[in-house]
Amino acid sequence: MPRRRSTVAIKYIIDREDTQGEQGFIAEIETLSSCKHANIVSLLGFCHEHPHMILIYEFVPKGSLDDYLGTKGKMSNLTWVQRIKICIDIARGLDCIHTTMDDKQKIIHRDIKSANILLSKNWEAKITDFGLSRFHPINQTKSTIITNNVVGTKVYWDPEYERTGKLKKESDVYSFGVVLFEVLTGKLAYDSVYTNENEKGLAPIVQQHIKKGTITEMVDPNLKEENTFTLSKGPNQDSLNTFLLIGHRCLAEKQAERPTIKVVIEELVKALNFQVTQSLNNVNFLFLSYSLTLVIISLLFI
Repeated sequence: MPRRRSTVAIKYIIDREDTQGEQGFIAEIETLSSCKHANIVSLLGFCHEHPHMILIYEFVPKGSLDDYLGTKGKMSNLTWVQRIKICIDIARGLDCIHTTMDDKQKIIHRDIKSANILLSKNWEAKITDFGLSRFHPINQTKSTIITNNVVGTKVYWDPEYERTGKLKKESDVYSFGVVLFEVLTGKLAYDSVYTNENEKGLAPIVQQHIKKGTITEMVDPNLKEENTFTLSKGPNQDSLNTFLLIGHRCLAEKQAERPTIKVVIEELVKALNFQVTQSLNNVNFLFLSYSLTLVIISLLFI
């Protein structure tokens, strides 16, 4: 029998004196071995022969989400429905790692960002890079982990975690909120358009626009021009409002004020349904219009 050939992704981790490389290597193996989910990248194998550390993952062909943000001709090709579905996939992956089950501890990713979201050939989103993740101790009843080592990517940092060292699953929710607005605006959180105004990037700019009531000005212009079966341009208003509201709640300054990821999923599904319903209504309207046109034409020739 011929051997089956498949493409994989390989990550080589450099051994470091501060042991951070090895810690990340072990964190990836422990996390991905305990959490199997369609929206989390699969670990296929690993090799640890000092000083070599190699991780072997499933190959996800369309690359990372950040490749499509701020890049002309890429994100502009994704419809509002596709963008919402990508966000739902990410949220479902987060729900998996945030859930404690009999055979699995709760996990906090600590570095949710568009660069750590991979896209399959069907645009299914998968969370990757668990090198900074933390398991929530089984014997610890409190939901907060206190740490002096604040890690991640600055423009996605939970402000309460940054300020106090209090790490919770809501810290991932905040970072995901930043990703939601990246998807909405079509720009990276650290785009110079934002960092020239505020070094913390996209999140504080979003907060400013929401306070001023001008948040729709930040919507990706490509989305505003999107035709839904030629009857309307841009996202359905109910869909957009639902998306904006849950995204804003994710960016709450205080961890206690942020929604759970399960609530986020529910709201994103609502946003998707609003958009899909409009599309179906538009199709029905077009079909009815077409049918009436045929009837009128036939009457003219009687």
